[in-house]
Amino acid sequence: MEVLQSFGTYLEANPTMIVLLSLWEGVWTLLACWFAARNNQKLWFLAVGFLQLLGILEIIYLATQTRFFKNFNLND
Repeated sequence: MEVLQSFGTYLEANPTMIVLLSLWEGVWTLLACWFAARNNQKLWFLAVGFLQLLGILEIIYLATQTRFFKNFNLND
């Protein structure tokens, strides 16, 4: 937990890192989608693009591997 807090503090002090990390992730996602489209791999294209776009992989992880959604209440 301490590592995450120090990483959060680092990102607050260096907001350009958020931009760089987002660009890094975006480049790899676009590259994967481009290759999937060129190779006529529709399922891979949809999987990579859809999972990245909606954060589904992250949601699945949070829902299955953590207690993040255990006491999640929208009425608070």
